[in-house]
Amino acid sequence: MRISRKYIGGFPMFQKFAALVLAAFGLFAFSPVQAATDQTGNVPLPILESSYQPNFVGSLVMGTLSPTDGDSGSLIGAELSLDCPIFQPSTGLIRQQVSYATYSQNSVTVSLIELNPHWVTEVSTGFFVGGGPGLGLATASVTGGSSKSYFEIGLGASAFYKMDSLQFGGEWRQMSAGDLNNSRMLLKAGLAF
Repeated sequence: MRISRKYIGGFPMFQKFAALVLAAFGLFAFSPVQAATDQTGNVPLPILESSYQPNFVGSLVMGTLSPTDGDSGSLIGAELSLDCPIFQPSTGLIRQQVSYATYSQNSVTVSLIELNPHWVTEVSTGFFVGGGPGLGLATASVTGGSSKSYFEIGLGASAFYKMDSLQFGGEWRQMSAGDLNNSRMLLKAGLAF
């Protein structure tokens, strides 16, 4: 697997993107768009409502990462998910998924920090399906060599089953990160708290 800054240049690009996301959030939160969404049943900034409950779920994540230019290998990590505190639609639910995972194959190790907000809907009692975008930072390092960071963007689809405080599910993600383009199949086992 080649590691270069050819496509996306590490932390400076990530910092620029983070500033852009914060600016967009500010424009949404304090604009006429925000007032208009109230009338449709959507809830902007639900965290400001006294009834807001984050419904945290901590999960162990494991699966396979398949890079475009490399060998598939095991991926293991942890995820914290919660009901989105920034926006909730009138139908369904947005779950924010914050995860950290690692992949190691041959002499390459990749650490991934991601935010994957998914819109989900309950299709039968306790069973949810959905999907959404993904944003993240991937840091790739070669044993005895250099390390580079890449901004990631992608899409995912997920399904999970809630049984009291237990949650089991799976997810497919396709992420684009310059030289680290990859797809993933993940299994998750979690506990609500």
